[in-house]
Amino acid sequence: MKASGLIRQEIAKVFAKADFDKTMSEPIEAQARCGPFGLRLGFASQDLARMFLPAYIQRPPDTIDLDLRFITAADHDLSALVPEASEKPRLLIEDGIYSVWQPAVIPVLYAVDLIARRGIAWLPKGEAPPWIRSRPAISLIHAMMHETPWCAVHAAAVGSTAGFTLLAGEGHSGKTTAALACAKAGWRYAGDDFVAVNSETGQIEPLFCSARLRPSLVDTFKSFIGETTPVSDFNGEPRHELSLADLGERIGGGQLRALFIPRRRGAALPEFTPARQSDAFRALLPTTAYELPGWPNEIADKVARIGGLTPVFFADTGTNPMDIPSAFALQLERL
Repeated sequence: MKASGLIRQEIAKVFAKADFDKTMSEPIEAQARCGPFGLRLGFASQDLARMFLPAYIQRPPDTIDLDLRFITAADHDLSALVPEASEKPRLLIEDGIYSVWQPAVIPVLYAVDLIARRGIAWLPKGEAPPWIRSRPAISLIHAMMHETPWCAVHAAAVGSTAGFTLLAGEGHSGKTTAALACAKAGWRYAGDDFVAVNSETGQIEPLFCSARLRPSLVDTFKSFIGETTPVSDFNGEPRHELSLADLGERIGGGQLRALFIPRRRGAALPEFTPARQSDAFRALLPTTAYELPGWPNEIADKVARIGGLTPVFFADTGTNPMDIPSAFALQLERL
């Protein structure tokens, strides 16, 4: 049997009702919006639901585009799907099956049957690193976007009455700070890490309602995020793990108006410098392509189109985060 056939067979077993009822003694189900898609989520335990549900935008979708189950080795033995060289990542795209094995300290297996619209996230150790909890199964959403105009891109996005800005850049560039400052000021919030963008129309949709905040910024946003948040410390990088579900209808998307590339160059107040489409491409592509395995040429093409949809600016975000919203709004209104 081909590898894709075995994976399709195992996915079907997970979804077989008798098997589900027998092995998942406390299944939890929810519905969510994730980019342009509607999801039906199933969790094999309360622990898994607590791990992943806070990141999801729990709104009843118009349609269910993907049925996704989160399971552990205690629920289903999927070791047959783990490659022999289990210490190495593996990507399989074959006959309507997309599967990614991600090893490392805490491994995870993602697989989706794109024909049946059924996917699984299998956590052999029953746990997941923080960046997977904050954007669960994003590679499967990426697979669903194949051969559509949509692309999940490594960027933050927030919107005012003047439109949305996409904030592009590598880690530590200030995307989360700027996005949370704007959300605190009443803007619409579409994400601080990965968002969905239609590469033809410029429509932005949120993928998740999570954010990961450095401890040094907690005081700035305490009135906005609340007194206590879970803290992760993975690889020596502590982060407050936030769920912004309480923003309610302010979690949403809109039309892309400008692309800002945040950077800290010492300006006291936010400053903008015109940038090029190639700057946007370089800011968006590296982490997008690294985190989303499969179809690299398609990703690059979509990212290039996104970078050419609107004006692009470098944005020195200044020293006071709460100066950012008014500066961003003024820049958007000028366009």
